[in-house]
Amino acid sequence: MERVDVTRAAALLAAADDILIITHVRPDGDAAGSGCALCRGLRALGKRAYLAANPPSMARYEKYMVPYFAPEGFEPRFVAAVDTPGPAQFPVGWEHMAARTDLAVDHHGTNAGYAKYTFLEPDSAAAGELVYLLLKELNAPLDGDTAEALYTALATDTNCFRTPGTTGRTLTIAGALRETGFDAAGLTRRLFETRSPARLRLESVLFGAMELHDGICVMVLPLSTIAACGAGEDDMDKISLLTMLPEGTWAGLLIRELPDGTWKVSLRTDGSVHAGNILHALSPAGGGHADAAGAVMAGPPEAIREAVLAALARVKNAG
Repeated sequence: MERVDVTRAAALLAAADDILIITHVRPDGDAAGSGCALCRGLRALGKRAYLAANPPSMARYEKYMVPYFAPEGFEPRFVAAVDTPGPAQFPVGWEHMAARTDLAVDHHGTNAGYAKYTFLEPDSAAAGELVYLLLKELNAPLDGDTAEALYTALATDTNCFRTPGTTGRTLTIAGALRETGFDAAGLTRRLFETRSPARLRLESVLFGAMELHDGICVMVLPLSTIAACGAGEDDMDKISLLTMLPEGTWAGLLIRELPDGTWKVSLRTDGSVHAGNILHALSPAGGGHADAAGAVMAGPPEAIREAVLAALARVKNAG
């Protein structure tokens, strides 16, 4: 793996064609928006580019992904991975592309270094920042649809520009994107200010059953609870943020059951301990950022809770 800067990364893309863009499994707003924007930008430069088929976990992100999926039989000559820290996060059916990845564009400090070249900035608030810099370096046109995709990437990964990782550069880029004229206010309302009745029922159950452990909030969400509330995958968007709402909380843990019986572990912190390092130590496929990280682990949830609480205590006490 060779680390490259934005100039070198842009040069690699400028010289490439027949490009396949990989996004991580269960793509969130950053993965979907960044992948879409890169694909649109490359197409605007006359290149043949597609996203690897990777059904978005939430319907609100379909517009950024499904229209750009590669047709059956497409054989790429260049593979770029966006917001995908390691082979374990490659979507089903595309795992073999990890060994063929030419360029990784990522902001996860836990990036596994699987790509031939890696444009990595762990201090960036979202992969969308890096894709924006690449498109500017490539002199790719930035229309309203591409800007909306990038704004979605930035806004969702920063909880509407409220996380500790949000920087002046993040806000400057967001401002430049808004100048293209897309409906930023309407997008913000759809992403952050509305809830389905099922989501509201789900939140009520979670708050009623939450556990508080010396500044750590724990919520467990089994499939039976999701079904009883009539909730779907779209209702899971940013649900781990609920764990950070109780006053005095410095860490929040959500343990959510997945359809295959495994558990999605989401860890949020105030930045005083590194969430990504903690989950990566507990699960090689886990990782993320200082204030937000995820992993998929085998149950039971009680054992997961105790393992994460013990790890949090060790790191907190060591500090």
